[in-house]
Amino acid sequence: MISQEIIQEAAQRLVKAYDPLEIYIWGSYAWGTPNEDDDLNLLLVIESSSKKVYERGDKAFDSLLGLKIPTNVVVFTKQEFDKFSQDTTSSTYEIKNRGKMIYARS
Repeated sequence: MISQEIIQEAAQRLVKAYDPLEIYIWGSYAWGTPNEDDDLNLLLVIESSSKKVYERGDKAFDSLLGLKIPTNVVVFTKQEFDKFSQDTTSSTYEIKNRGKMIYARS
């Protein structure tokens, strides 16, 4: 299992790489049911980006590489996150409502 210290280190590395507005964890680590085979699922909300959604995770991969933990990172702009989180059938809605915000820019 991934310790809280490693999760916080991952968040700090992602803050340094992206300067996000918010970071959420979701999935088993947020729901309180992780096992040793689970990834750490993270969603970052950034102000804006000219990159496509599938290209935005490259910096996350590079930032987290040294931690040697399995991760799944999604990076949305604030506009995308606000839009998708209104759709009750989307995973983004579940992340916003059931996930755990582990970082918010002050």
